[in-house]
Amino acid sequence: MKERAQSWLAANDWTMYGIIVSIFLIWRIGIEGGWSTACWVLLLICLLGVRKDQIDVDWKRFFILGLPMLGIFYYFYGSGNGIWWKIANWMFENNRHPWNWDQMMKSIPYNDGAWARTFHRVKLDNLMVWVYNYGFVLSLWICIVRSFWTRSIKKMLSYALSGHLMQFPLILPFYNLILLREVWWVKGQPDLLGRNFATENDLLVNVMNCFPSMHTSISFAMLLLALREKDRIFKYMMVAYCASIIFSTMYLQIHWVLDVIAGMAFAYGIVKLADLVIHLGSKWIPSSFKSFYNGKKDKAFNKETMAA
Repeated sequence: MKERAQSWLAANDWTMYGIIVSIFLIWRIGIEGGWSTACWVLLLICLLGVRKDQIDVDWKRFFILGLPMLGIFYYFYGSGNGIWWKIANWMFENNRHPWNWDQMMKSIPYNDGAWARTFHRVKLDNLMVWVYNYGFVLSLWICIVRSFWTRSIKKMLSYALSGHLMQFPLILPFYNLILLREVWWVKGQPDLLGRNFATENDLLVNVMNCFPSMHTSISFAMLLLALREKDRIFKYMMVAYCASIIFSTMYLQIHWVLDVIAGMAFAYGIVKLADLVIHLGSKWIPSSFKSFYNGKKDKAFNKETMAA
């Protein structure tokens, strides 16, 4: 029975099965996020030079951890949006905002970011709306998916922790203490995103959490981590894309300039904190597991066989 099981395991191409499941999961992530054709094109461009950053780990060993991790991220992606809006509604209903910064932010010269719209056209408006609407999650998913194909669990964790996993809980105290609404709402201008709110409550929940800008903090964290990679195509694309997300927050009159600066500072701190967590966590991983994951036992066995 044992020999049959071993024979069956050896006869199957588990690497191919893992690749098929990976592609299916990534496709489901895109479907869940309602990705447009442009989103998929951006992802494919970022994957062009992925081999330059791949690590020397066997695909089958990587899939043992990589696939469940990607599946967990996908699960929380599907349920996370509902959790976030429950928290936002709870904060609004309990009104725990001891500081109201609307008028203070409005009074600071150039803080409204109106200078970002010095040059504006309809096509540019449409582009910035697309960048902003997808930027909150697409910048993170591009990095996670690419790190998956580099076969690096460490990189997947680094991007995930530096993104929503650590930013959501650590940014909530700011949103619970500081009431700061979006630029267009405070200035009495039209919403350039063209959003439709069913009720006044929906409107206020959407516009009340500005400081720091989480669109900025997510995209800037991804930009900082992307600069660590070797592939220039990926680095240049992520710098351009993440910078455009940050710019769009001011161009569309959503975030104040100080929101953006605070978001960048917050992102830098989160990236460093994620590095520390991963460094400390790696010390708790048993050496036997590290050897198995890296395939060191197999390599040693092959060397001995060749020598014999």
